Amino acid sequence: MAHNGRINILFVFSISFLLVPMLPITTIRAENISNSDPYDLLIIGPEAYRSSLQRFIDFKRTQGIIAKYFSIEEINACLAAIKSIADLPLTEKIHAFVSREYERSGIKYLLLAGTYASVPTKYVYSPSYEFEIADFNYKPTDWYYAVPEWKDSQIGLLRGNLPEIAVGRLPVKDEEELERLLSKIILVEGRLRAGSFLVFGDSIESEALLSVPYVFYEADGNLTEKIKSNTLFHGVSYAMSCSHGSPSTLWTKETDGEWKALLSSKDIKGIESIYGIHYLFACFTGALDLEVEEGESLARALIVSAKGPALVIASSRTDGSDTEIPSYFWNAFFETGDVGRSFLYALRRYLSDPSIFSKETPRYQYYNFYLTKVIYGDVSWRVKDPRRTVLALSENLPMNPSMIMDLETHALVIDTERKKPMDPFIAIYNFLLVSMMGLIMMAFINGKR
Repeated sequence: MAHNGRINILFVFSISFLLVPMLPITTIRAENISNSDPYDLLIIGPEAYRSSLQRFIDFKRTQGIIAKYFSIEEINACLAAIKSIADLPLTEKIHAFVSREYERSGIKYLLLAGTYASVPTKYVYSPSYEFEIADFNYKPTDWYYAVPEWKDSQIGLLRGNLPEIAVGRLPVKDEEELERLLSKIILVEGRLRAGSFLVFGDSIESEALLSVPYVFYEADGNLTEKIKSNTLFHGVSYAMSCSHGSPSTLWTKETDGEWKALLSSKDIKGIESIYGIHYLFACFTGALDLEVEEGESLARALIVSAKGPALVIASSRTDGSDTEIPSYFWNAFFETGDVGRSFLYALRRYLSDPSIFSKETPRYQYYNFYLTKVIYGDVSWRVKDPRRTVLALSENLPMNPSMIMDLETHALVIDTERKKPMDPFIAIYNFLLVSMMGLIMMAFINGKR
């Protein structure tokens, strides 16, 4: 149905451009809607967010990313005069608009500003077991907007509905949250400090996931103490937590069978550090639509907090420990530095794996690992030389920006390009000290003779 509606849209959009100036909506930017110049990032959200997001758009231009903002009100007004589109659900209107911008301007990224209440997500039929926490049949997915030729008949199949656009969301509830989040994003993207790659939670084969050095804390007393003391994220650039999850909490199962909370949305206010990316490799932590007594979505709490990560990747429903998506993403990211396109590559590669999917029989459970992935933050973020933002650290190794890891030998080396010149007084002191030690050694040898 969405596909058939889109065929008509290609024709009626050209008519709508003529009608736009006649619409009694003062917020319509007709020059933007009719302009087909290429740009990179399409942002969609409420009209009330326009002024805040203009600051972000101006910043992205300094980073080499051309962005445009279209409000939900603009899109609705633009399509209101078109009979075949006017009565469609808002999700299908947004899909039609995004598809048109993809064809006309070649957008690479889509950023949705707001929760589902402001910018709705699409619920698609793809049944799988959800531990009675969520609806068995329908899954929320922002990736619907990334597929211009979306077909419900392709759900669950090999290469079914391959995304073409990297999609992210700023899951803010109001302008105050938006301003706080944008400030954090601009701060981190403007200058991401080098730090450690933190992996914590249940034991996993991190070597298979990561091509960079990392620090690992297993789910035990030491990890709990670090979380309680708010020092877990000190000196961190990237983090990945691997554990069981509920919408608001990361969990681990202890040897006695008891479930123990590792990190919850209520703990986020205690985080004192700002860092780059946090990948929550756990079930449900990205859910914006599941109300729980323990608190709100952990991913949302992380991203909208004043501190914490500038970008979060999570799942809004169940996740699978055997999926290769995290590995595909991290390896691509550390090669290219492009967050959104790296995740797009990971999803496309995953969906194209014939050992997982079939052309004839839907594999809904595995397909949902794609549908329910979410990126909260600036999906168009490009990190320059991402490998150089990871330091080789251990508990006993002080953080030193002049230290990097040789990725071939895994040996600690000194980065001579960033090493500060030695203070001249220290140099003279070292010279005199070495000279004196040499004289003493020579006197000792002569005495032996």
